[in-house]
Amino acid sequence: MKYFKLILDDSNDNDVVVRCEDTHGFEQYELKEGNFLKNWNDNITFYFNLHDGNRFTDYLANNLGWFIVSKKFKDLIKKIEEDVQFLPVNVVDFESKHKIENDEYFVANVLGIVDALNLENSDYSVMDLDGEKIYSVRKYAVSEYKINNRNLFKLKGNEIPLFVSETFK
Repeated sequence: MKYFKLILDDSNDNDVVVRCEDTHGFEQYELKEGNFLKNWNDNITFYFNLHDGNRFTDYLANNLGWFIVSKKFKDLIKKIEEDVQFLPVNVVDFESKHKIENDEYFVANVLGIVDALNLENSDYSVMDLDGEKIYSVRKYAVSEYKINNRNLFKLKGNEIPLFVSETFK
């Protein structure tokens, strides 16, 4: 099976980009750790400006780097991956302060973290920072047998990028 790093397509200038000013106490990287969140605040709001873009996508670009997905995308993910917590967010027009109609968005909190990075076949460099080795991976290789048939996951020790299977793609 092939696996791919999930990246946001930012080639369309007309896509809506959202911005959150108040995370209600949640740190930007808290959603990268793969922990189930019990105290999510449903008042977390992302704002957009229709003058900057008016095309709503199924994966919204945002200033926090969170995996914000539409209800349609959420429903597709739920069909092929169980280890994802969906946390509702508000998406509001900056000027009118009205919530978008006929659509819902969620932060997809990916809980699946696997120790599957295959450094032997990856392209990377190592930096020493205060006695700690920091790996900068340019091209990832993974050990398929350690992924345990997951279709959406993060790599242990490198939880920021998301990876998807061929099935997910």
